[in-house]
Parts: sequence; C-alpha cells; structure tokens
Amino acid sequence: MTARKSFRFNFLLSGLCTLRCFPGINRQIKGAALRVGPVLLSVLALGFAISAPAVAAADRVALVLGVEDYSSYAKSAINGQTLEKIGNALKEKGFEVEVASNVNNANSRAMLREFAGKADGARVAIVVLAGHGVASAGRAYLLPSNSKIRRASDLLSRGVSVSSVAQIAAKAKHGAVFFFATVADIPSTLQSISPRPSIKTVPHDNVIVVFSTSDKIPVSRVGSVSRQAALDFADAATDTPLTLETLVGAGSAGDVGKVVGTVADVDLTKAPEPAAPPQTAQNDLQTEQETAAREEAERRAREAEQRAREAEARAKEAEERARLEAEKAEEARNEAEANQVANQVEEPPKPAAEPEPANVEALKLVEALLGRSKKKDLQRELAKRGFYKGPIDAIFGDLTRQGIRDFQSDAGAAVTGYLTPEQIQKLIEG
Repeated sequence: MTARKSFRFNFLLSGLCTLRCFPGINRQIKGAALRVGPVLLSVLALGFAISAPAVAAADRVALVLGVEDYSSYAKSAINGQTLEKIGNALKEKGFEVEVASNVNNANSRAMLREFAGKADGARVAIVVLAGHGVASAGRAYLLPSNSKIRRASDLLSRGVSVSSVAQIAAKAKHGAVFFFATVADIPSTLQSISPRPSIKTVPHDNVIVVFSTSDKIPVSRVGSVSRQAALDFADAATDTPLTLETLVGAGSAGDVGKVVGTVADVDLTKAPEPAAPPQTAQNDLQTEQETAAREEAERRAREAEQRAREAEARAKEAEERARLEAEKAEEARNEAEANQVANQVEEPPKPAAEPEPANVEALKLVEALLGRSKKKDLQRELAKRGFYKGPIDAIFGDLTRQGIRDFQSDAGAAVTGYLTPEQIQKLIEG
C-alpha cells in the first residue's frame, strides 16, 4: 500500500471511530443531514426546472369573451351562438381558441391573465369582445355580466378596459382587439359616461383596436349594427385565404365603425413555413439570392403587366363612354336644331337637372346593415354590368366605390360612391 492510500485509509478509519465513539456528534451530523437534504432537493429541482426546455409559444391564439345576459341591465343583442361561430371559424384556420359567454368580472380577468401567457411570443393574438360597452375619460370598457355602474370610477374595478386588453394582445408579433359593443340602459344622469365606447390611441404600434360602432350611428341602431358586424366577422373568418384586413373590414361594419391603429398585411390562414437552415457554402448563398432576385423581378413584371392591362381596359371604357356621350350630345343638338327650324323660334337650351344631393352618412348606415352576402351580390352585379373589376370579397374599398360611382354616373344619379336603397334594389333584382 502506497503512502497516499495508507493516509486515506487511516483518515477514514479515524473518522468512523470518532463517530462511533461520540454518539452526540453522530446525532448532530444526522440531524444536519436531515435539515440540509430538503434544501438540496429544492435546489436540484430548481436547477432541473431552469434547464428544462421551454414550451414553444403557439403561432396564433384567440380569446372570445362575450356577455348576453346581465344581472342589472337588459340583454345584449349579440348571443352566445354568434360567439361560438366566431370561435369555430378561427379554430378551422388553425388558431388556439378559448370561448366564454356571460363572463363575470372575476372570470373575465382570470381568462385575460391566462391569455396573456399564451399571447407572449405568438405570431398573432386576437381578442374578440362582445356585449355592453361604455367609455369614460378617453377609455373604453366592456361591462361583465355582474357589473353595476353607479359612477364613472366604478369602471376601474367593474369594467374590462379595452386598453388593457390591447396591451395583452400586443405581446404577440401582431395583435388585434375587436369590440362588438351594444348599449347598456345606464341612467342618463351619469353624463361622464358615453354609451358608445372608443379610444384615441393604441398602446403599441403592433396592435389595432376595432369597434363595430361610432358616433356616426344613432344609439337606437347600435345593437343591430353590432349584431350584423359580429355575424359578418364570423362569416369573414371562414374565407380562404384569410387576412387581418378582411376581419377588420367586417368587424368595423364597413365605413360606420372605428379602427384605431395601423392594419398590418397578415395572412391568418395558416402558420408560415419554418425557415430553411442557412446554407454555409458561398455558391449556395449566391444561388438563393439569384433565385430570390429572379422571382422578385418576375413578380414585379407580372404586376406591371396587370396594371398595364387594367389601365388599358379603363382607357377603352372611358373612350367608349366619351364616344357614347358625344353621340348623345350630337343627337340632342340635331334634335334641338330640328325643333328650332320647325317652330321658327329660338329658345335657349334648358340646363340639365342637377340630381338631388344624397345624405352620405345615412347611406353608410344602410350599407352597414346589408351583410356580407348582399355586399358580394352587389359586387357581382356591378361586375356583370362592367362597372367593377375587383375581387368579390364584400369589402367596399376604392375599386368598389369607383364602380358605384360609374354606375351612378351612367344612370344620371348623384355620384357619391354609396348606393341608395333604390339603387341597391335595382342591382339585386338585376
């Protein structure tokens, strides 16, 4: 046995003898071990928890909160079935969705806290709120089922702040809050509370807030407009491909709702393809860059060609309309000259009757109550008559407005870009 091994052996032997010879020390060491053991286990468990891989955030998440039945106010016009339709449509598009109806104050706050964890790191986070809404001091609130507001300060503890909900949605790369607000029968003595919720700004650039109502709508029509907007939202969520812009158009009831923030061009149909691993070889990198440049050039060429074709078509249409108008003017001039010769009396030409100005705000409200199916029917009929060349998507954007103007101009009506009830009936009946 070497000197080092002999030393180790003698040291261990002396230690064992010491423990056996002094029972009190032995008991103290055992007690210390019992006290230190749980601490060591906790430290080890914490170490394993820290080293364990984190759960990956969901790509797209959504929370649908609504209230139809209230303990202190009349029912909301938006029922739980509509909320289920919205939730199911988003699930079909791959969203991780939670739907809850008739939530009270505690339920809504608990669900929002849980959703904040899901939204953190997600690509898209959408929150849909439905029920009675109010505004005070520039902040908008959803009223839970058990809320009763006696003064404006009650909203801080008994209402769900839309700004706070927007903060949660902003934890994702792209966030959106849709509020289908109805009107609660709050006493008119609470003058500091507005029955139509609205906010001025959003907390972050990556989130938008969409209201189905605004000051453009009479209070008596808010419920019907918001109910139709919620149904349109559920229908729009089934579109493929589905974009955030489509949902915003449906959720804002066309031109009568309010959108706060900038709408991002986000495809909500499916999760993006995972990024390919980086190529290490220089020639592979050059090949990818060349392919991307070629595809970009081809895309721009196709877009330029499409724009050229559309411009040519518009020019031909304008030329044809100008020709027809010139022919009509020539016929009218010839007829006037013939009448002058027959009567031997020169009469000054009568100015053409100016169409009566239309109430555009009233026409916007009529349009908001149409629903997506009728809006698509109107786009199809305008396209069939040669006035519209855009997609049949129920979104009345610039192309649709121009088509309506052309239709109104051709009919000799007031050119507003918004259809009157008579014009809607004429188009739908074909």
